Amino acid sequence: MRRLFVVPLVGLALGAPAFAQAPKADGNAAMKYWQAFGLMPNLTPEQEKLLRDGDKAPLDAAAGKLIEQSKNSLDYLHRGARLTRCDWALDYRDGIGLLLPHAAKARTLAQLAALRARHEFEHGDAKAGLADVLAMFTLARHVENEPVMILQLVGYAIEGMAVQAAAPHLPASKAALADVAAALDRLPASPTVADMLKRENESFLGWTIRELKAAEKARPGSWAVLWKELIADPAEGGEPGAEALKAVRSYDAAVKLSEGLIPMYDELAKLSELPPKEFDAKYPEFVKKAQAANPLARAVLPAVDKVTAAKRRTDARLALLKAAIAVVRGGPDALKDRKDPFGAGPFGYRATDGGFELMSKLTYKDQPVTLAVGKK
Repeated sequence: MRRLFVVPLVGLALGAPAFAQAPKADGNAAMKYWQAFGLMPNLTPEQEKLLRDGDKAPLDAAAGKLIEQSKNSLDYLHRGARLTRCDWALDYRDGIGLLLPHAAKARTLAQLAALRARHEFEHGDAKAGLADVLAMFTLARHVENEPVMILQLVGYAIEGMAVQAAAPHLPASKAALADVAAALDRLPASPTVADMLKRENESFLGWTIRELKAAEKARPGSWAVLWKELIADPAEGGEPGAEALKAVRSYDAAVKLSEGLIPMYDELAKLSELPPKEFDAKYPEFVKKAQAANPLARAVLPAVDKVTAAKRRTDARLALLKAAIAVVRGGPDALKDRKDPFGAGPFGYRATDGGFELMSKLTYKDQPVTLAVGKK
């Protein structure tokens, strides 16, 4: 038995990660990622803290040990990243009970990859470091391929890790950057906010309406038990679900109010496709009117402004990373051909001790979105 298990793992450790390869269409990346999750080390509290500390954690013996323990898992990360198709086999028939067990595991896998990338950069292996960064980006987009808002936020977090892992080391990696920009351009597209709202409308709100009708048909009055389970949120002290519970006194009212949210989702999806300034101006008024018209709106409609803001920041930071690569390879003049997607011209540029900083016109939490490149 020992030979049966040890030999495959030794063979697995021989495979080096590919760098900037065009992805292949055959196979399902999710299957590779699940093997990566299964091979992740059981983290000690100290190792969990090391990963939480991100780019501030020291690359000491403890970090080196964790990197070594993660090698087989990270090999499968790269195998998944080399595939275009990724099907997590989510069963949307579960409605609001839909489980997303891969989300937290994908985040941990990305943290392990970021730690190894830092180690590779610090030891002069820019090609290997950039390969880990690109695998992280692909993992993020594969997580994001399901238009569920929580999965988008996990994907955005992984993309942020990838940007932060690469940016300090770009100037020292100039010779290895030739194919990186092209690899970033090949990343799978992310769903739009409108895509997410359509999924929520169909799979979660639609599921709620169907379940209410099925419960009432099976046993009259049972809709109320289900309604309380769906709307009340003990973690939030029952608010804002308490207002919805008070407003609904009958099965007919529950169904009517739920169905009344469907056109609101459609209107919100159209609103999300407006230019950023126009969306920001109109969204608060939409929320005010929706909550006045339907007691369920406050409890059920998602906080689209927060998801939109996170998506914009993620898009801006990726554009900043691509622009930074162009600057490292061609100097500040390369910015003339790199338009800030949230401004009227190129990104702002400022030389720093050991590198430079790029600035977007986009603000996030009242601060401009920037990217510091190089190490002091």
